[in-house]
Amino acid sequence: MKLKVKGRWVVGSRIGTCLAFVLLVGGGEIVGSQLSSSSTPRQVVEEWFEVFPEKIELAADLTTMAFREGVSKEEWIATRGPYLRNLQLKYVRVKIAHEKMVGEEAHVIVHAHIVTLMGDQPQDELYVLLKSPEGRWIIDQVEVYTETFNMGP
Repeated sequence: MKLKVKGRWVVGSRIGTCLAFVLLVGGGEIVGSQLSSSSTPRQVVEEWFEVFPEKIELAADLTTMAFREGVSKEEWIATRGPYLRNLQLKYVRVKIAHEKMVGEEAHVIVHAHIVTLMGDQPQDELYVLLKSPEGRWIIDQVEVYTETFNMGP
């Protein structure tokens, strides 16, 4: 497995890689979401954690087509839903550490702790959001960072 090193952090790990794989396959416009066009990027990420992964159909509404790697919401839900259920992914702690907006792009950094069938993992997540043509913030990308000392042999 090829890992991308960022300082003393590594993108990936057994759990982080699974989550990164799951998260980097998203997308679309906000249709069924309760968020309005005046919602901040932070509010979108907060809603993401309220619905992902248990209510993946609502989570899909918070993502871009690029996040879903070009597949429809329906296909993303049909393929990622079973994978997430089998992985038993749960966020047990989430703290938004930083939010920065520059024009039509926003970055939200989250300190998270996840639990899966493979164990538990503290990690930092960078959410990249874009402003849609309708003026709504939507998640376009998620990068997962885990500390190198959490890596096994």
